[in-house]
Amino acid sequence: MEGLVLSDLARDLILNILNIIILFLIVRKLAYQPVKKFLAARQARVAKELEDAAAAKAEAEQAKEQLDSLTQAQQEKADAVIREAEREARENAREIMENAQKDAAEIRRKAAEEAEKEKRKTIAGMQDDITALAFDISEKVLGREINDEDNRRIAQAFLADYHAE
Repeated sequence: MEGLVLSDLARDLILNILNIIILFLIVRKLAYQPVKKFLAARQARVAKELEDAAAAKAEAEQAKEQLDSLTQAQQEKADAVIREAEREARENAREIMENAQKDAAEIRRKAAEEAEKEKRKTIAGMQDDITALAFDISEKVLGREINDEDNRRIAQAFLADYHAE
């Protein structure tokens, strides 16, 4: 029995080894290869996602830099527009002041002319009144009517004396 036991044992051992080898080959073919492919695909997908994330990060940084430069450019443009508006406002204010000064000078000049006209008109009116008064007085003093030639001569003499003072 011992011989049988050993041969049964060897045969069982060989069958078990063959079963393990066959099972290993079946598991390798059915489980290991698909798992290996799955892991390789997963690793490739993760690597691609990391590349995509890095590319998206680089793109976001580039977009941020562009936005910053655009913002800076817009700020510079806005500052330039403000400076130009301030310059134009100062120029307009200066022009308005010059025009106002010119208008005021013109108003003063016209007022002076008008005052001079009014003065001449008043003086002429006063001369007429004085002449008429002088004629009335001379007529009463002389007791006779004076002709136009006498009136003219008397008025001119009176006015010459008046202006000489």
